[in-house]
Amino acid sequence: MADGAQDRRGARRRATIEQILDIALTLMEADGVAGVTVAAIARELGIQPPSVYRYFSSLLDIYDALFARGQRENLAAFRGAVDAGPPGLPAVVAGMEANGRWAVAHPALAQLLFWRPVPGYRPTPEAFAPAEALVGLLGRQLRTAVETGQVGAGADSDAGMDLLSVLYFGMLSQQLANEPGAPWESGRYTSRFGTVVRLFLAAYPPARRTDSPGPRPDRARPPAAPRRRPRSTGSSSPEG
Repeated sequence: MADGAQDRRGARRRATIEQILDIALTLMEADGVAGVTVAAIARELGIQPPSVYRYFSSLLDIYDALFARGQRENLAAFRGAVDAGPPGLPAVVAGMEANGRWAVAHPALAQLLFWRPVPGYRPTPEAFAPAEALVGLLGRQLRTAVETGQVGAGADSDAGMDLLSVLYFGMLSQQLANEPGAPWESGRYTSRFGTVVRLFLAAYPPARRTDSPGPRPDRARPPAAPRRRPRSTGSSSPEG
């Protein structure tokens, strides 16, 4: 009986925590990412502000839980797209598009993940762990792309990944800042995603093959027969 009561209390606590995070996310969407307050959360939840601290030690702790939630969702979107198709460059492109679609569908949470909108907040290592897992997965797919000749050498280096990040998040940041309600396909900036990929490939172009393999033996042409010289008639005119 005691174990059952403890399980019910644990379930209620987890439900309240998720409810607090949902309320905080709604406030972020309405008042800006930095507009969340413990008092506003308590008011929406119908409790006194001190009661919120039974579940979170501080407002920054709430932001950290939201950051972790967003990073888990972002990683799941990337991994799902990567696993659904061929490895290498197609996986990189599919994963980045999936992340972009997730970001434009969750603009407030995306700002918390990709910008620094909350003064004094730095994600804890636990909250940041899914982001590191995503970067590792991206790096492995880029390495596969290099090894299979889909992109040039160095694309999987720190410099290559930095360039890809600048191109991609420059596009995404412009979209979220200037046209946050537009869908991925028709957004002024996200519709340039194909150009972002081409620019990266221009910086790390696949090496051109210099070898010129000969014809396959079973398809080689037989040697041409020697030409016969025309027979001489010994005459230079028909009347000769």
